[in-house]
Amino acid sequence: MKIEPSTPNIKRDDLERFIQLFEPSKYKRLRNGIEVRGQPELELNVAMAKALVLNQGLRLTIISDANMATYRAFEVREIH
Repeated sequence: MKIEPSTPNIKRDDLERFIQLFEPSKYKRLRNGIEVRGQPELELNVAMAKALVLNQGLRLTIISDANMATYRAFEVREIH
Protein backbone atom coordinates (compact mmCIF):
# COMPACT_ATOMS: atom_id res chain seq x y z
CA MET A 1 0.00 0.00 0.00
CA LYS A 2 1.33 3.41 -1.02
CA ILE A 3 1.07 6.09 1.66
CA GLU A 4 0.67 9.62 0.34
CA PRO A 5 2.11 12.54 2.32
CA SER A 6 -0.49 14.74 4.00
CA THR A 7 0.77 17.87 2.23
CA PRO A 8 1.65 16.99 -1.36
CA ASN A 9 4.50 18.85 -3.03
CA ILE A 10 2.68 20.49 -5.94
CA LYS A 11 5.86 21.44 -7.80
CA ARG A 12 7.25 17.92 -7.69
CA ASP A 13 3.89 16.50 -8.73
CA ASP A 14 3.78 18.81 -11.77
CA LEU A 15 7.29 17.82 -12.80
CA GLU A 16 6.57 14.12 -12.34
CA ARG A 17 3.35 14.48 -14.33
CA PHE A 18 5.27 16.18 -17.15
CA ILE A 19 7.82 13.33 -17.21
CA GLN A 20 5.05 10.72 -17.32
CA LEU A 21 3.13 12.45 -20.11
CA PHE A 22 6.03 13.70 -22.27
CA GLU A 23 8.04 10.49 -21.79
CA PRO A 24 11.52 11.90 -22.50
CA SER A 25 14.00 9.20 -23.53
CA LYS A 26 16.91 10.97 -21.81
CA TYR A 27 16.78 13.59 -19.10
CA LYS A 28 18.94 14.90 -16.27
CA ARG A 29 17.51 16.03 -12.94
CA LEU A 30 18.32 19.59 -11.94
CA ARG A 31 17.72 21.34 -8.64
CA ASN A 32 14.51 22.99 -9.86
CA GLY A 33 13.55 20.88 -12.87
CA ILE A 34 14.97 18.64 -15.57
CA GLU A 35 17.03 18.95 -18.72
CA VAL A 36 15.56 16.94 -21.59
CA ARG A 37 18.39 15.77 -23.86
CA GLY A 38 18.93 14.26 -27.29
CA GLN A 39 15.77 15.55 -28.96
CA PRO A 40 16.05 14.86 -32.71
CA GLU A 41 13.47 17.51 -33.69
CA LEU A 42 14.20 20.13 -31.05
CA GLU A 43 11.81 22.86 -32.24
CA LEU A 44 8.90 20.43 -32.51
CA ASN A 45 9.60 18.89 -29.11
CA VAL A 46 9.91 22.30 -27.41
CA ALA A 47 6.56 23.30 -28.92
CA MET A 48 4.98 20.02 -27.79
CA ALA A 49 6.39 20.45 -24.27
CA LYS A 50 5.01 24.01 -24.06
CA ALA A 51 1.59 22.82 -25.27
CA LEU A 52 1.58 20.00 -22.70
CA VAL A 53 2.40 22.41 -19.86
CA LEU A 54 -0.32 24.82 -21.02
CA ASN A 55 -3.01 22.18 -21.63
CA GLN A 56 -2.38 20.38 -18.33
CA GLY A 57 -2.11 23.60 -16.30
CA LEU A 58 1.30 22.59 -14.94
CA ARG A 59 3.31 25.13 -12.96
CA LEU A 60 6.36 24.66 -15.18
CA THR A 61 8.21 26.71 -17.78
CA ILE A 62 10.16 25.54 -20.83
CA ILE A 63 13.56 27.10 -21.52
CA SER A 64 15.61 26.64 -24.67
CA ASP A 65 18.65 28.62 -25.77
CA ALA A 66 21.42 28.40 -28.37
CA ASN A 67 23.83 26.64 -26.00
CA MET A 68 21.34 23.87 -25.19
CA ALA A 69 20.40 23.61 -28.88
CA THR A 70 23.95 22.51 -29.71
CA TYR A 71 23.26 19.21 -27.95
CA ARG A 72 19.52 19.16 -28.77
CA ALA A 73 18.26 19.86 -25.26
CA PHE A 74 15.84 22.08 -23.37
CA GLU A 75 14.99 22.62 -19.71
CA VAL A 76 11.73 22.20 -17.86
CA ARG A 77 11.76 24.29 -14.67
CA GLU A 78 9.36 24.69 -11.80
CA ILE A 79 7.68 28.08 -11.43
CA HIS A 80 8.20 29.49 -7.93
